[in-house]
Amino acid sequence: MFDREFYQAELLDEIKAMKSDVLMPAKSYKRIKKMIEEYIEGTGKRIRRYTFSSAPGGKDQFSQNVYLILNAKKGHSLIEVKRDFQNGKISLDDATKLIYAIMTTQKPRGQTSSWASRTSRLYRKRWNIETGFSDLNRMGRRWKSKYDNTRYLDLLVRMLLYNSWKINRAYLKKQQKKSKKNQPWTLQDNQDVLVETFLEA
Repeated sequence: MFDREFYQAELLDEIKAMKSDVLMPAKSYKRIKKMIEEYIEGTGKRIRRYTFSSAPGGKDQFSQNVYLILNAKKGHSLIEVKRDFQNGKISLDDATKLIYAIMTTQKPRGQTSSWASRTSRLYRKRWNIETGFSDLNRMGRRWKSKYDNTRYLDLLVRMLLYNSWKINRAYLKKQQKKSKKNQPWTLQDNQDVLVETFLEA
């Protein structure tokens, strides 16, 4: 399954012809925004169909259906966002900012709610792998200083940051098992918290 952003009907058609599927983030098209609003207002479902079509006037016309899956951003849940809006705690605009959409050419399998959850977890896992490589690249970037002492200090700080991230992530995973909540903890998340802590001190 591909997880790149293929937003052209021709490309999607070619990938399907290769007997492969696409899993990608959804752009904020006007119709997709409307689907998110409909879900929040209670008139739409979490899983919707969306159709990509070739630009009019082209030599060959292509059309490809995908399935749109709505998810809540980190630290929130779809049910909570919808409930808070319907109870008047947040506006429709604020609620839509807490929800994002992914799309796939793969047809739902089995119970739709379970399929949506599995697909969302797969997307999140792939996203965490990509951000993990970005973290490693940041950890391994070259030093600008020509002095050995400065390079050693820089390496030491990076190691401490990396180790604190691993320790904090392991601790959070242990706590999340108790609360049955799954929230990723990236190296960037760890660095942001450390910066805020030092600034408040």
